[in-house]
Amino acid sequence: MMDVLVVVGRTPSTETLSAFVAELKQGDARVHLVGTFSERAIDADWGLDTVRRVATDGANLDWRARAHALEVHPHERFWAYVGADQDVLRLAKAADVIVAVDGKAYYSAWELARLNPAAHACVGFAAAQRTARALRDGTARPPVAEQQRSEPDGRQDEERSSDLALLLGNEKLLGSRVGSALARRVPLLPLSEKTRVDMTRNLVLGLFGAKRNQAALATASATASRLRDTRARAEVLRVATRRALANGSTPATLLASAEADLAHADHLYEAQDPEGAAEFVNHALATAFHRVAHIDQRKSPLTTRAAEFARLTAASTAASAVAGDRGRARPVAEPEPGRPRRLLVVTDGNDNFLGLIRDHYASNPDVELRFLDITDHPGIKRLAGDRRRLMAYRLGGDAMYGFTTEQHLRPHLDWADTVFIDWCAAAAALFTSVDPGTARIVVRLHSYEAFSHWPRLTDFSRVDDLIFVADHVRDLALDSVPALTGPHAPRTHIVDNGMDLAGFALPKSADARFTVGMVGIGQVAKDPLWALRVIRELRRRDERYRLVLIGGDMNGKASKAAGTYERNFRSKVIPLEAQGAVERRGATSDVPGNLRDVGVILSSSVREGCHVGVMEGAASGAVPVVRDWPFFAGKKHGASTLYPADWVVSTPEAAADRILAVTADEETWSQHCRASEKHALATWDWPVVRGEFDRVFGIG
Repeated sequence: MMDVLVVVGRTPSTETLSAFVAELKQGDARVHLVGTFSERAIDADWGLDTVRRVATDGANLDWRARAHALEVHPHERFWAYVGADQDVLRLAKAADVIVAVDGKAYYSAWELARLNPAAHACVGFAAAQRTARALRDGTARPPVAEQQRSEPDGRQDEERSSDLALLLGNEKLLGSRVGSALARRVPLLPLSEKTRVDMTRNLVLGLFGAKRNQAALATASATASRLRDTRARAEVLRVATRRALANGSTPATLLASAEADLAHADHLYEAQDPEGAAEFVNHALATAFHRVAHIDQRKSPLTTRAAEFARLTAASTAASAVAGDRGRARPVAEPEPGRPRRLLVVTDGNDNFLGLIRDHYASNPDVELRFLDITDHPGIKRLAGDRRRLMAYRLGGDAMYGFTTEQHLRPHLDWADTVFIDWCAAAAALFTSVDPGTARIVVRLHSYEAFSHWPRLTDFSRVDDLIFVADHVRDLALDSVPALTGPHAPRTHIVDNGMDLAGFALPKSADARFTVGMVGIGQVAKDPLWALRVIRELRRRDERYRLVLIGGDMNGKASKAAGTYERNFRSKVIPLEAQGAVERRGATSDVPGNLRDVGVILSSSVREGCHVGVMEGAASGAVPVVRDWPFFAGKKHGASTLYPADWVVSTPEAAADRILAVTADEETWSQHCRASEKHALATWDWPVVRGEFDRVFGIG
């Protein structure tokens, strides 16, 4: 026969309790009700086997315990009374199921379950009914403590969390301030490491479910500080940190979690377990450079804590080994006299900035050009995308990965004199996993890669030249990637993107002077909400102005953070569209044609490498107004060093002031348009820039 102990801190719903008892009695169970409740509300006809109301006057306590009970949290006080009742303790030790019905009873039920490790602890009548049915049917899993008796090595304990841990993770308990505060104390009690981890994991997830995110992170940090095992510490911090990121925010534990994973990776690397070490290096980099922290919000900790991110990987033996410092076996060799230089251009699905480069060298008789898009080669693409195997190989394991990579890439490397890899991402990491032979390796880093894990997986001792599109991106990369300042770091260059800007100089339409345009709104980094603030401020002063948005919509499914931003933007732009203040034109292949209608080109971004849309707009004769990109504002380099200083503004109000000033009348606007077009063509047009590529590639 089954015994079910029901613990209540207040009188439960009589209808629910009576139905619960009736179902259990049909299953031949004994049901015992203990706690504090109105005895008049309990009907003897329900068939309860025990009705025990605990004394709350402290009569069962000695004077010290009674004085302590008056000082502690009410839920702990309730446990003091329950725990002093010998009849309740006897019932708990004999129970098969212990169920807490309300918030006041949770802590006491947890303590009673600790006294009887063989009992199943649960929260609520429904959970107790499911557990009782499973016990009757023989399908219930035994509690962890019982498993440990039959499995002294605790192997089955690794497979599931304890009932007590699940009890602590109950969102109903954690939804109240007092309940969450009480529950958070439990993992700090003297417990085995495995039990502490189980309880903390469920408690943390429960706190997140109850919308107590900061409490969840604080709990994980407090527990981690008490854990000796590096794997357990890493797991506790990762669970909390990743959940916060999944919820769309950057937690304070971001770097601490990555450090904990790297500490365990170092332990495994020292123990000569490269595959295990690779798993935890991968965990660390995936956390530290999660897109929510750096891409899908309007702030990134990398820009304010670059040195800490650099130390994160530099201080880890495993992460440093993954980054590599293997160098090349032979120096770069010049081509034999009489033959063209062989140039291999490599990308990974994105050749947006390669058209002019390819055309230029395809028509150069001194160059033999080949193009490799690894997405067209499934074997290479598969290798490039398998970060875990790449890391394991770098750490001394997975020899087959190295062999297969060598087989795929060696023919390309042996053919080429110069290999140009566009984007410092997966292709760069893959190519630098093998010796380059005598080929010169050139990599271009645009902007977003600096905020990703890929530069930390690229062996820069095998890169000869690293191209940046702007000084501020180079500054950030050098500050945050240790391999770029070491003794075997590559030469660095600033080379503007190759753009055919002459084709943008088309006549403006009649109302262009009062049209503000933006090219590209598909990422949070573009921050079109800032642009909406600008147009509202403009129209407050002069309703002739309107905003045209050119480009596809944002992907709100990329992350919860991106989705939140996208919904916020949509809620604000739709009313402005209805007023005629904003027009969204969507994706287009005819950017020059659309820019004919734009008299002022706006950059509202929080970060950019070189904002191509601004350069194209300026070349079209639109007057640039560029936000001082917050990621780089106040630093040595940024928007104000990439562009003429008078183009750059700090606030929406300052943007409106500049727009009104440069469009004050037709002549003023025309003068600014001509000056902008002249500057763009003299600075960024392909005939001006292409010589820099010749220089870096050693051609000419």
